Formats: sequence, C-alpha cells, structure tokens
Amino acid sequence: MSWGTIGETDARSARTKQENPSTAKRPLLKVIFGFGLVVFGALAFWGIIIRRSSNQELEQRSNQAAEVVVNVIHPQKTAETVPLTLPGETKAYVEAPIYAQTSGYLKKWYFDIGSKIKAGEVLAQIDTPEVDQQLQQSLANLKQAEAQLELSHSTYERNEDLYKRRVISAQDFDNANGDLKVKQATVNADQADVNRLQALQEFKIVRAPFDGIITVRSTDIGAYVPAGTGTQLFRIAQINPLRVYLNVPQNYALFVKKGVPSDLSLAEFPGRKFPAQVTRTAGAIDPTSRTLLTEMSVPNENGELFPGAFVQITLKLETKTNSLVIPSNTLLFRSDGTTVGVVKPDGNVEIRKIVITRDLGSKLEVAEGLTENEQLIVNPSDGLAEGMTVKVATPKKPTAIARASAVASQSKQPP
Repeated sequence: MSWGTIGETDARSARTKQENPSTAKRPLLKVIFGFGLVVFGALAFWGIIIRRSSNQELEQRSNQAAEVVVNVIHPQKTAETVPLTLPGETKAYVEAPIYAQTSGYLKKWYFDIGSKIKAGEVLAQIDTPEVDQQLQQSLANLKQAEAQLELSHSTYERNEDLYKRRVISAQDFDNANGDLKVKQATVNADQADVNRLQALQEFKIVRAPFDGIITVRSTDIGAYVPAGTGTQLFRIAQINPLRVYLNVPQNYALFVKKGVPSDLSLAEFPGRKFPAQVTRTAGAIDPTSRTLLTEMSVPNENGELFPGAFVQITLKLETKTNSLVIPSNTLLFRSDGTTVGVVKPDGNVEIRKIVITRDLGSKLEVAEGLTENEQLIVNPSDGLAEGMTVKVATPKKPTAIARASAVASQSKQPP
C-alpha cells in the first residue's frame, strides 16, 4: 500500500468520526454504566446488612420485653411477740360531777379549774336560810312531841296503878296505853325530820369525794343552788393512773390477757413512749363490731397526760404460733379466693391459694398454703397466669450513699 492510500484512509476515518460523534462516546458510557452498577450493588448489599442487623436488634429487644422479670421474697416465721397498734382515748380513772344536796345560795368557793385537791377538802359553802328555818321548826315540833310523850307516859303509869287496884276499867287503861304509843311514834317522826334537816344543813359544806383535779367549775358566788335538779357545781377527775379503752379485733382477742405490756404514744410527745398494761377485758365479743373491749392502765404520776386525749397503743401480744408472715403486696385477688404467685425452681409460676388468719397491717399471717423456702412474687401484675415463665430479678447491692443514708437514719431513731 502506498503512502497516499494510507493518508486517504485516515482522512476518511477522521471524516467518519466527525460525522458520527455518538460512536466515539460509547466506550465511555459503558464505563460509567458499569461503575453505576457496582455502586448500586454495593449500596444494596449495605442496605441488606443494615436491615438484617436492625431486625436482629429488634428481635432481641422484643425477646427481652417478652421476658417477665419479677422480684420475690420468702415467707418468714411468725415472731413470738406480735405488735398490734390500735387507736384509743385516755380517760380519767375516776371522774364525777359534784351536785348540791341542799338548796341555797353559793356563799364561797375555794378551788378553780386545774386545782389539785385531796379527799375531804372543802370545795364550797352554800348559804341555806330556808333549810335553817325548817330545822328550827322541826326542833320545836320535836320538843312539843317529847313533852306530850312525857305527859302520856305519866298518865299511863297512873292508870296502870289504878287498874291493878281495880279502880278503873280495862278500857280506860287500854286508852292510856294507846295514847302513849301514839305520842312515842310522834316523837320518832319528829326526830327523823330533825335528822333529815340536819343532814341537809351539813350538805351546805361541799367536800371532795376523792383525790383529783378540778376540771369544771360551773357556779359562782351568789348563784342559787337548787337541790335535786342536776345543776353541776364542780367536776373532779382522778388522773393517776389513766384508763384507755381499746377495741381489739376478734382474731387477736385470744392473746389479750391481764398484764400484757404495751406502749402508749402521742403526737405531742414525738419519739416518746409511755408504759401501759392490760387491766381487764369485757370477756365477750361485741356482735356489732366483732371486737373485744379492753381496758388499759397508764401511770401518770407527773400529770403529763391529760384525759380525753387521742393516743396510739401498741400491744405486745405473745402468739407462739407456727404460722408464716408475708407482705400484703404479694396478694392476688381472684374469683376463687385470695392467692399468691409462687415461682417454682424451673421459673414457672404457680397461682396458689392461701388461708390468712390475721391482718398485721403491712403484713399478713398465713396458716395454710405456703412453706418457708418458697419464692413469692412481690407486686404481681393482674396478667400473671398459671404456668407463665418468669425471671427472678437479682437483688441490687446497696451503694455507699444508700448505706450511709441507712446508717444516718438508724442513728436518728430514738433509743
């Protein structure tokens, strides 16, 4: 081939490329298309990996959410001494209103409210002019009756002598004897009236019947005091010791006996306890409230405690039973009765029926249905069912801050 021919060929090829530019771009498009496929495939593969990882994480979370974690406790043996706290009200050991037994006007009073008094001390004096006049009249009647009795007695003795000598008839002697008896009865009646009025006159001195304090004074000097109308002059209360009455529930009545020690507490004396003990019980259950009326005695030598105060009494009852105690937040209330959730060793739940003998407030005494080694679910959900698989939560160890707080709270508690 000649050089001329080659030149012509190249020239034709150049003209062809200029005439068809798309033909020159085809290899570049193939490279770009191939690169795009590679990028798309890589992105698709990466998306699949991310989606699979997300599905696995979601599945793991779902499994964890489906797994029920519960807290458990073990039943405990009942303590020999069970504290029972009940509300009560202090009352004076002896309390009595003081009334007037005679009519008159209050002349003077000697003690006001809050005063401590002894038995026999004079509380007040009553001026009784009407009773005094009645007494004088009665004394005069008595003297007149005694004079008539003396005359009748002389007549009887004279008639008796005449009758023995048969000077008078038996009828005259009987009349003299009858008149003597009538005069004697009149003297007796007048003497009784004098005694009555003298007693009323003595009642114008009002005295304290027992040791105590004056809690009420409802009269004043010059006030008219009518006898037998229920007008109260004073009210006296003996406050050492004090009485406290409690209504003990029926399920504790068996353990309440004379001498059972107790503690009394009041809001006015925070952290302080006053000793008390059972003195007597009613000996019968009230059919209305199903409780046993119990009386407590509380020493009050210093007079710190007042009658009529609201108090809390904690009885220390000796039970000595073989029952178990569980928290009240372990109960399940179902249609078939009171039950609890028990976690078996294999992690399955058993809904077990129990028999409660006593309610101890935050705790319950159970007589049947449980043993000491079983695991009870605390705060069970309503959806807890028989045979459900659960996981027992591991108890958390207290942190240093929590331990320090517990020690501080214990140190603040009163001895």
